[in-house]
Amino acid sequence: MSLRLTSSRLVGYAVGAFGTGVFSTVPTVLLLYFCTETLRIPAVLAGLAVFLPKVWALVWDPLVGAWSDRTRTAMGRRRPFMLAGAVGVSLAFLALFSWPYPRGAWAFVPVGLIYFTLANAYSLFAVPFVAVPAEISAQPAERERVTGWRIGLAMVGVLIGAGLAPMLVEWGGGGRRGYGFMAAIVAAICGLGMLSTFFATPSRLGAEIEPGPSPSLAQCLSALKHSPAFLKLALAYVIQLTGIGLVSALTPYWIVTVAHRNAGDSGQALGIMLIATIAATPAWVWLMRKVGARGGIAAAAALYGAATLSFLALPVNGGPWVFAVYALIGIPFAGLQVGPFALAAHLVHEAADRIGARQEGLFTGLWTAGEKLGLALGPGMAGLGLAAIGFASGAKVQAPGLGVHLTLLIAGAPAAFLWVSLLFMRRPKDAA
Repeated sequence: MSLRLTSSRLVGYAVGAFGTGVFSTVPTVLLLYFCTETLRIPAVLAGLAVFLPKVWALVWDPLVGAWSDRTRTAMGRRRPFMLAGAVGVSLAFLALFSWPYPRGAWAFVPVGLIYFTLANAYSLFAVPFVAVPAEISAQPAERERVTGWRIGLAMVGVLIGAGLAPMLVEWGGGGRRGYGFMAAIVAAICGLGMLSTFFATPSRLGAEIEPGPSPSLAQCLSALKHSPAFLKLALAYVIQLTGIGLVSALTPYWIVTVAHRNAGDSGQALGIMLIATIAATPAWVWLMRKVGARGGIAAAAALYGAATLSFLALPVNGGPWVFAVYALIGIPFAGLQVGPFALAAHLVHEAADRIGARQEGLFTGLWTAGEKLGLALGPGMAGLGLAAIGFASGAKVQAPGLGVHLTLLIAGAPAAFLWVSLLFMRRPKDAA
């Protein structure tokens, strides 16, 4: 059976992507900077606080996916998880930036614990949420329709998270008070958006089969093993997100230290980047229809890496060209948003057909785990990079030459990750 969502249900479902876009982006952009500059946590520990909670996602997300696959309730198998996740994420996000932390290295522990709670709650919502397009219909066109709406609103969420959140911190007075102000507004708006998804998602989805004996965990893992096309795409996407996360996490430091602008201007730079992303999306959709998703993703990764090297060509202090570089980076970023999700939805549906059971949750659990790992690896690598070049947390004056090293870091490290990901974009022998 195939299901076609009405326009109102489709919009209601997709609004949740706005929330996931914001909640996944703000920690990537601001949490490392919040830890080092407001809480005075040393850069290495701050990087670990951002990275370690997401490592657990490699185990937790597939478990949530398999759990939701095997759940049978009057609300459906996905919706109970969405409800718990929507409430939990909102509360944990508010706590992350509002908790009365101690200052210095000891803040590492409570930051890590609260971020761990946020990451787990996010999985409860995101894993079943991302599974919906793969199981909504047996028709590829309907899956692409649902995925397109979700990605579109996710991009708006990423734009708000990266562009507006730093400005909200400034408008709230900066420091702890500003971060608390930002967190309260974001948690309220995005929490409502995620609840919209809960109410709009049908209890029973079109491609679901009649309840029967559930596959064992061993059978589920075997299904993953025999889906090399999906696994290679997921690995490539993790590597790509690491490079993307490096740009996002290092931007506030580069804007303040090298471009000599206010920290809030990092939101303007990333906002311009994401406006370019949204504007370029139709072109990437067209290109991928012509050359295929794999070719489009590979082209986007190659161009993104080349675009980050533009930092090396900027004059001293950057001037107005700073924002031009971020706009340039935003163009291939659109391809890295459209391609992987569209290809993943098709591969997940094909894998579920091949094993003869609807196990979309398991596959999307692995996908969201990889997504979170990549988004955490970026700031984690940024923290290690900052420590390696001698960045001093909270210092008014940095060591001589730090600006040059910081520019080399934000230009070269992302390019390396994006180009390495190309090694995993070749079509496996079993791929359609």
